[in-house]
Amino acid sequence: MNSKIILNSEEQIACPHCEKQFLLRDALTHQLIDRYETEYESLLSQERASLQRSISKELERTQAREFEVKLAELKEQLEDSQSKAVNLEGARTKAVEAARAEALQEAKVLQEELAEKDKKLAEFRDAELALRKQQKHLEEQQADMELDLARKVASERESIEAKIRDSFSLREAELRKKIADAQKSNEELTRKLEQGSQQLRGEVLELELEGILRQSYPFDDIQEVKKGARGADVVQTVHLRSGTACGKIVWETKRAENWSTAWISKLKDDQQEVGADIAVLVSTAFPAGLAGPMALYEGIWLVEPELAKGLSEALRTVLIESQRQRAVTVGKGEQMEALFDYICSNQFAQRVRSVVEGYEEMHDDLEKEKRAMQRLWKKREGQISRISNQMISICGELQGISSSSLPHLDSIATLDYGEPA
Repeated sequence: MNSKIILNSEEQIACPHCEKQFLLRDALTHQLIDRYETEYESLLSQERASLQRSISKELERTQAREFEVKLAELKEQLEDSQSKAVNLEGARTKAVEAARAEALQEAKVLQEELAEKDKKLAEFRDAELALRKQQKHLEEQQADMELDLARKVASERESIEAKIRDSFSLREAELRKKIADAQKSNEELTRKLEQGSQQLRGEVLELELEGILRQSYPFDDIQEVKKGARGADVVQTVHLRSGTACGKIVWETKRAENWSTAWISKLKDDQQEVGADIAVLVSTAFPAGLAGPMALYEGIWLVEPELAKGLSEALRTVLIESQRQRAVTVGKGEQMEALFDYICSNQFAQRVRSVVEGYEEMHDDLEKEKRAMQRLWKKREGQISRISNQMISICGELQGISSSSLPHLDSIATLDYGEPA
């Protein structure tokens, strides 16, 4: 059988785990109060009806017992006192009145008890109403607190998002400015390079040619004609390993967009001045109607810068062979003339052109392989750079959102992913 108890909602209780004090009403849930409210109302109704029935029955039993007792006493008095028959009626009336008065007194006491119970029941109702009002007030307070908390969270989120947007806006503006400055610097540098003097570009080509000749033929004598001095740009004296001189080649370099006929006459004068066997003009421009990359023009070899090394090897071979022929046929002017005629013939030019074209083909294949590998390297470098930039951006965003709670991400920004080649 379940026992029902009534508790005071203002009573202090302690948590069995943390021993924190709080009111009993705070520990009761809304569902528990609603459930026990119905049970409490039913219990009060049942107890009230039961109490009324028991009081009525008890009152009836008490009156009946009293009447029976009085009647028994009166009968005894009547039997014992036959002599007092005259006063029997008066005594009987008095006893009945006394019994009625006593019964009324008892009924009054019972009514007072019933009134007291009704008063307590009203107090219980008032306490329950106060508890319900307090519960409603607490629910309203809780709803207000949840609303305030949601508003504060939304405000804080908006503030954080605004700070993040401002930070990223500043960073984006800074990066855009850096990119614009870099583009501007690049444009200025390109313009300066494009506006470089013709003489400077010619000097670069001359230095490149001189470097190629010195590196390729360590036994030859490579002489650079100083600026301001009369003569060709480079004079190459071909030597055998034994030190025997085989002849001279004069080199003139021109990096220009348009051809000038004065270059040929000047180079021929320079050739006669140094007594060179062969004259070569390394030029980026060719006469009208003459296609590159190599040709024999008015006794002067014309060649593009990319094929200068191949032509030098062919011409050097010719001079070495001529020296060997001279050593064999010393004093035979006819053979020298024949050799000179051979050098100036179309057959020799075709052979030299074939050698140079083979060199050009090998050079083009090598350059294609280099460009292919460079494209592949650049692609890999770009991929690595994009991955590293994305990782650094992610770490920066996480640190910006989480403030200083992720200090172990600082080392990622300092990782070295390698510089582009």
